[in-house]
Formats: sequence, structure tokens, C-alpha cells
Amino acid sequence: MKNLKTSISVLAMSGLIFTSCMDENKSKDMKDMDEENKVEMNSEKEDMLKENTSNSDTEQMMAYNKVTSVDGEVVERSINNDVKALQISGWDGFNELSIEMKKLEDADLNTMQTALPNFESTIASLSTTRPEWMMTEEISEDIEDLQKEYKALMSSDNTNEKKYKRDLEEVNEAYDDLVEEINETFDTYVKINRKANEKLNKNVDNAREKYNKEINKLNEVADDKK
Repeated sequence: MKNLKTSISVLAMSGLIFTSCMDENKSKDMKDMDEENKVEMNSEKEDMLKENTSNSDTEQMMAYNKVTSVDGEVVERSINNDVKALQISGWDGFNELSIEMKKLEDADLNTMQTALPNFESTIASLSTTRPEWMMTEEISEDIEDLQKEYKALMSSDNTNEKKYKRDLEEVNEAYDDLVEEINETFDTYVKINRKANEKLNKNVDNAREKYNKEINKLNEVADDKK
């Protein structure tokens, strides 16, 4: 009888321990599920935040892609619809090069070696077709650097594949530097023109206000008008 009681007691204790373990495991599982749900919700929030931020940044950038100068010249930065290449209004040489470079982004080496010799006249025209508002010292240096690296790439003794790839990388870096400087120059040009236009409009408003005051004085003098 004593052994039976002992056995029952042991079983009861085992049951309690088993139940406690089950509860503990269940609690742990619930906690893990809560953590997973939190991670998933946080991930969704981050994705939404990134999407909203991206859309906001895109809208803000698009707002500065076109400006009309005080003398009426319209300057625009846009994207070519066919290959999504950067385009700058009034710069034919760069626009053509931008399209051709975009086409070669995912091309193999053989395709590049076939296409790149045809870029000579386009790269040479970067300086001659450049609009006046893009004539900065920095852009001039980047154009010269690109032309120098392209000349090295097209050298007749450039037959070693390893050297060709290295020279090709230099050309790509020089082109990327040029694009970066073009975008910075465009942003600066837009900013300056917007401020100039704001000042002009303010002066026009002030002039209009002064004009209206003088007209009112004239109306006071001519008080016998019918």
C-alpha cells in the first residue's frame, strides 16, 4: 500500500512536472510566435517606410528636373523612355553617349569590344555640343579624363585581355564621374535659377504695388472724373 501511495505520488509529481514542462514549452512557443509576429510586422513597417521614402525622394527629385531661366530658356533633365538613360536638354553628344552606355550595361566583353570603337565621334563631341550652362571647370576635366581613358582603351597595342578589362573599368569610372558632376551642376543651376526667379517675381510685385499707389494718387487728383 505504501508502495502504491508512493507510486501514485511519483506519478502525480511526474504529471505536475510534465504539465509544467508543457506549459513552459507552450509559453515558450507563444513567446516565439509573438517574436516572429513582431519581426514580421516590423519588417512590413520597414518595407512600407522604405517604399514611402523612396516615393517621396523620387517626387522631390522630379520636382527639380525642369526650370525656366529668367531669359526664358527651358532646361530639363529627363530619362530616355527606351533604355532609361539620363538626358540633358541641349547636349546632343552626352545624350547619345548616355544611351549607348546604357545599352552596354549587361553586355558581355565581346559585345563591348565590338561596340566601343563606334563611340569615338560621340565622345569627341562632348565638348563641342555642351550647352553654356554646363561649361564648368569640373565637367571639362571629367570630359578630358573620359577622352583620355577611352583613347587608352582603343590603343592599337591593347590586345591583352586583362589590360583591356582594366582600361575598360577606367573608362566606366570616368564616365560615372562625368554623370555625377553633370547631375550636381544641373541641381546647382536649377537652385540658382529658382532663387533668381523668386527675386524677380518679388521685384515685379513690389513694382506693381508702387505702380498701383501712383495710380491711386492720380485718381485722387482727377476727382472730377465722371
